[in-house]
Amino acid sequence: MNWKKETARDLLALGSIPFFILVMARSLVGEYYLFIFQTLIALVFIHFIGWKLDFNRHLARMLVLVFFTVLFYNQFIYSVFSVLVGLITLLSLFYLKEPVKKIGFGILLGVLASLLGYYLAPLI
Repeated sequence: MNWKKETARDLLALGSIPFFILVMARSLVGEYYLFIFQTLIALVFIHFIGWKLDFNRHLARMLVLVFFTVLFYNQFIYSVFSVLVGLITLLSLFYLKEPVKKIGFGILLGVLASLLGYYLAPLI
């Protein structure tokens, strides 16, 4: 396997369930429950909507993590780094020849899941 394809696939791991849970578990150390609820709501939404729609779940989950970690850390350097990694991950999907429709739905549902988590979590 060439290094470009391997790197593109590695970037998709940032949207994997184990990585998502790892980020959530790390926030338990400081007892940041709002972050937990926000990400959990988004994850549940993505999981359940995935039963009905065909979209790139890795991209949707990665967008949720980028959104909430940028809000959580509120640091310019981290934000730039996180958004850059997110954009490179998005480009890697095109390199891996993921259907544009699945990428588009992944972006849409990742944004929607982030908004649901952001607005619903404070109500808990």
